[in-house]
Amino acid sequence: MTTAILLVEARGQSVHCREDACVNLVQAAWLAGELVRAGVGVRLRLIADAGQSIEEYSILCHAKDEVESFKERIVTAANPRETRYGVVRELRARLPFTFGAVPAGGIEIEDRLFHSPLVARIDGANSELLATLRDVEHPLFETSAVDEIETLIAAHAGKPYLDLDLAIAQRAIALVTGAEFEAINIATISRPEDDPRHWLHEEAGRTLIENDLLRKQGGESGGFHDRLIGVFASITPKGDERPYFNSPTCCRVEHGKVRLIARDRFNVLGLAASERMTFDRFRELVNAQNVGAAERLLAIKYPHTARFVAASIAAEAIAVDDAPVHVMFIDGIGGWNPTTAGQIDIELRASLPDAITYNHVTARDLYHELPPFAGGILPVIDALSANPPSLFENDGLAESLLQSVIERVVPATSSFHS
Repeated sequence: MTTAILLVEARGQSVHCREDACVNLVQAAWLAGELVRAGVGVRLRLIADAGQSIEEYSILCHAKDEVESFKERIVTAANPRETRYGVVRELRARLPFTFGAVPAGGIEIEDRLFHSPLVARIDGANSELLATLRDVEHPLFETSAVDEIETLIAAHAGKPYLDLDLAIAQRAIALVTGAEFEAINIATISRPEDDPRHWLHEEAGRTLIENDLLRKQGGESGGFHDRLIGVFASITPKGDERPYFNSPTCCRVEHGKVRLIARDRFNVLGLAASERMTFDRFRELVNAQNVGAAERLLAIKYPHTARFVAASIAAEAIAVDDAPVHVMFIDGIGGWNPTTAGQIDIELRASLPDAITYNHVTARDLYHELPPFAGGILPVIDALSANPPSLFENDGLAESLLQSVIERVVPATSSFHS
């Protein structure tokens, strides 16, 4: 039987209607359902890496016109620390749910600042915001979906935020695929476990980190991006008692040492925290966390995440015995982010043998057509799934992709997105 492995992001679908991942997930689900109906064995792999804070990833990125005003409020404040906390609270009030941070590995992070979803746990529904969403008037927003959102949030009270994202993503897949849902093999990829001992992705992740450190320590790193280490670590900003833990924090090689610099995605918080250490000291921190004795928290980020995802997909595709295999990476809307999806695309192209057909598929730019509200994918699922082929970048692309799997009419080395 022909096997199709579809790779798509499952992060942010619980938060904002304009997330790229909402459109891409519908594309992937529709392709999966159509391929199942054609007799293809479908494996749908959901990327669920922790990445940036919930506020940055799915709220602030859709409110970029407010970034400078937030910065100004903090810079000019008599008490910048409390003003930072206030900005974070204001952004959290725009989420459909409330959440907090839990200690990890015995370490309590500063949860009044942005922080990694790795330590985020759902408290409950943001009733005030959900009440507002029930009164929304937008042609693509189905207000009746708000009840289901509230039910799913309530069911995940006390559970990891990433579990809520995945539950909503799977619900959306089920709505799009209908009767074919049960025939689709669905699994997550790069979803870290709750225990920090597993945040560096076991043996494969540790080997990836160590090989990279050896290369950089040997002086092989070149330009700025090549000096980056694909790990983020907790670091305590000046004026705070508890550490800041968020993936935009920079970890890089500088003057023969490892340097950590506290950062947030849009530099809104203006945190002052920088630290240098030897390579051996950095290794000690990695090893301590791996054995359950963390001195500070560390987790994998891009570019290592891209390498891990691609290596996992390539290994799965290569392991399929004596049958045609097709890999599709569905990510991006009107293009893609070169620092995330672009890196996965590059790594997949390098990892997959020529015998395996590979396509990187993006969606047409629907950003300004989608509702500018929180709520995630469920309120827009009916609108997006009404005509799935129209979500693709150009007419005929959806049908061509299906035919490339069903009939193998596309050469193994080609790509529809090249």
